[in-house]
Amino acid sequence: MSTDYLAQAARDVPSLRAVFVTAMPDCLLYDSWLAEGSEWKAEEIASYLGDLFRANREGLKALGSWSTEMQVSIESPEYNILLKELRSDFVLACVFDRDAALGMARLYTQRMLQRIAAALPSFQVEERPRGVRVMDFLNRYAPDPHAVLLRVSLRTGLPMEQLQRPEALALDHIAQIEKTAAGILGLESLNI
Repeated sequence: MSTDYLAQAARDVPSLRAVFVTAMPDCLLYDSWLAEGSEWKAEEIASYLGDLFRANREGLKALGSWSTEMQVSIESPEYNILLKELRSDFVLACVFDRDAALGMARLYTQRMLQRIAAALPSFQVEERPRGVRVMDFLNRYAPDPHAVLLRVSLRTGLPMEQLQRPEALALDHIAQIEKTAAGILGLESLNI
């Protein structure tokens, strides 16, 4: 899916394996660049990395220490992954080989961030209805996602037909579903 501005920003960056631009708050892939030969699923990776960034943001807000300068760094045995907010509605994720020096990866990420931010469109993000976001979150993270609607229906008493149209749910039903989703996932609350 890589567009020209993203390929230009990623060009000549040593050890770079992938770049993902995720639209927030729904954590949807906006654009990506993958190194030649990569078989990664950009939509899935961008979504998870967006969720990770959002969770870190909410955690830091709870600690009273969040700022727009926040950066998430992940060091795995194979990769160094850096997540940085482009704007409030976009997050940049850069995946480097593990042998890339973390300081250099941060420098390259900052340079790419400036180039990519200048090329992004300016628009007002329209947030999806809360019921849709709760059901999407649950479908993404629940064990046995093929049975999640049935589980929610049994626990809330809401018919499955209603759950299949989460955009039309009443506020009290959304609250019920959110509480049930948190229980299914073993969380105190959903930070979405």
